[in-house]
Amino acid sequence: MPNSARAVTGTDPLVEIEELRALIAHHEEELRQRDLLMREVNHRVANSLQLASSMLRMQAHQEEDLHTRESLEKAGLRLGSIQHVHGRLYRSGDMRTIEFSQYLRELSNDLSSSMLQNEGEQTFTIEVDCERMRLPTDHVSKLGLVVNEFVTNAFKHTHRLGSPCCISIHARKQPDERLVLEVSDTGDGLPENFDMARVKGLGMRLVRFVASSLGGEAGARNADGGGAVFWVNISVAPPPPPAHD
Repeated sequence: MPNSARAVTGTDPLVEIEELRALIAHHEEELRQRDLLMREVNHRVANSLQLASSMLRMQAHQEEDLHTRESLEKAGLRLGSIQHVHGRLYRSGDMRTIEFSQYLRELSNDLSSSMLQNEGEQTFTIEVDCERMRLPTDHVSKLGLVVNEFVTNAFKHTHRLGSPCCISIHARKQPDERLVLEVSDTGDGLPENFDMARVKGLGMRLVRFVASSLGGEAGARNADGGGAVFWVNISVAPPPPPAHD
C-alpha cells in the first residue's frame, strides 16, 4: 500500500527534504546579501553626511559675518547628529534599533569637540546620564537633532558668562512607555515668562516639530539650583500591529 501511494503522488520524502533545505539556504543567502547591502548603504550615507558636515564647518570658519558663521556651524552639527545614527547602523547587527545611551555619549563627545575648538582654555563639559535602552532608529535620529539643538543653545548662552560651563543630559524611560529627555546647564537661567512655543528660531521650531511627530511635547523651565532645563517627553511605545481585513 505505501508503495502504490508513492507511485500515485510521484514524490520522494528524501527529495522533498533536500529541496526544502535548498530553498531555505537560498533564502538565507538572500537575507545575508540584503543585510550586507544595507550595511554598505548606511556606511556610504554616514561618510557622505560626515563630508557634508565637515564642509559646512570649514565654510563657517571662513565667514566673517557672525550670523552666517553660526548658521553654518549649526547646520554642520545637525548633519553630524544624523551621521552618528548611520555610523552606528553600519556597526550594528540590528538595523531597526540603536542603543541610545552609547549614541548620546558619542554625540556629546562630537559636540564638545566642535564647540571648544575655537574657545581656548574655557572649561566646558557634557555629562550623560542615561540607562541602557534600545530605541527605534527613527526615534534616535530625531532625538539626536533635539539634543544637538538643546546643547548648542545652552553652550551659546552660558559660555558668554566667562565661567566654566557644564551641560547635563538625562534620559529616562517611564513606566507608561514614555521617554523623558532633559538637557540642563549651569547658566543664569531663563528670562521671566519664557515660553518655548513663542520662540521663532529654527532650532526650537525643529524641536517642537520633532516632539510632536513622536507623540509628545517639548518645554523649558528654570532649575531649582540655577540654570535652565530644556526637555522633551515622547512616546516610545511599540506601534500597534497592522489591522487585518
